Amino acid sequence: MMVTLAALTSGPFLQSAFAAGLANSDHIATPLPDRAALALQSLMNRYAIKGRSDWQGLHAWQRFVTVSILSDYEIISGNTRFHTAALHALQNRHGLDGNDDDLWVAQADLDMARLTHNTSQIQDARTIFDMIASQYWDGHCGGGVWWDHARTYKNAITNELFLNTATRLYHLTHDPAYKDWALKSWAWFRSSGLITADNLVNDGLNHQCLNNGGAPYSYNQGVILDGLLEISSLTNDGTPRQAASRIALSAIKTFTSFSGSFQEPGGTMNTDARIFRGVFVRALGHVAASEIDHTTRSMIADWLSQQAQFAWRTGKPGFRVSDTWSDHPFHTSAQGQITAASLFLATSLAQSVPTP
Repeated sequence: MMVTLAALTSGPFLQSAFAAGLANSDHIATPLPDRAALALQSLMNRYAIKGRSDWQGLHAWQRFVTVSILSDYEIISGNTRFHTAALHALQNRHGLDGNDDDLWVAQADLDMARLTHNTSQIQDARTIFDMIASQYWDGHCGGGVWWDHARTYKNAITNELFLNTATRLYHLTHDPAYKDWALKSWAWFRSSGLITADNLVNDGLNHQCLNNGGAPYSYNQGVILDGLLEISSLTNDGTPRQAASRIALSAIKTFTSFSGSFQEPGGTMNTDARIFRGVFVRALGHVAASEIDHTTRSMIADWLSQQAQFAWRTGKPGFRVSDTWSDHPFHTSAQGQITAASLFLATSLAQSVPTP
C-alpha cells in the first residue's frame, strides 16, 4: 500500500495515522521525500517562531542549515510548500557570530539561488566570501582562515566552508579568483594535519598549529565531502573524489554503534551537535549521487537506508522524530526534525542513482 504526501497531509487521515501509531509501521510504504515533508511540517507546526522567520532552540548558524535543507526538499520533490519560509529565514541575520556562521549564510544563499536564480543571493555569497578571504586568511599555520573575528582558532569547519564556497562561486561566476582560492584552500587543508591517518577530520589546530586531537564531529566529515566533490569537478581530477570516498567510509564506520545506530562522537549532544548528523548525511547523499565508485555508492546507500529506518521508527504523534534517531533516549528538538528530513532526502538521492 502506497500512501502519498497528499493523503498524509489532508484531513483526518494524518491525525488518525499518527494516533494509531501507523507513521512508523511497515504497513505504510511512505516515499522518502514525503517522510521529509512530514518532518519539516512538524518543524513548522511545533517550532516556528511567529514573526521572526526562525525556529525555537536553533543557534543562528543552524537557521541557514535549515534553509539549505528546505531548498533540497523543493529540488528533490518539486514541491514549493516551504519556499517562502526558506526565503524569509535566509534574510534573518540575527545572532550570527564568527566566520563559520557567515559562511553557512553563503552556503544557504547559493542553495536558494539554485531555485530562484536570483543574482542578489549569489552576490551576497560573494560579499561574505570576499570579506573573509581579505580579512581572515593569513600566514599563521601556513594559511587558512580564522574561525573567529578575534583570531584565536583555525579549525576545520570554517576552512571546509571556505573551500566549498570558493568552488561553488567559481562554477557560478567563472571568476578565476575563486578558482585560485579553492585550489589554495584545498592545498592548505590537505597539508594542515586536520585529516588524520584514519581518514577523519578533527576539529582544529592547537597553538602550535598541530592537530588538536579534538573529536571528529560528523559535520566536519560532511562539509569536506562536498568540498572535495566540487574540487574534483573544478580540476577534472579524480583524486579529491577518492579522498571523499575514504573519508565517507571511515566516518560511516566510526559513527555506527554496535547496534547499527548513529553515534555522534564527543559525548552527550549539545545544541550544536544535534544538527551535525544532518549536515553529514546530506553530504553523503551528494557523494552517492556523484561519479563515485560502485562499492562506495552501495555502502553509502545501504547505510543511509538503515539510518532512515531507525529515524522513521521513532516517529511519534505529530511526527516528532528523536534527534538521536533512537527511542533510547528519545529526545525531540527542532534539530531532530531537520536532521530527519535531511536523512530522508539523502537516502532518496542515493537510491535514485542507477546501478551500473
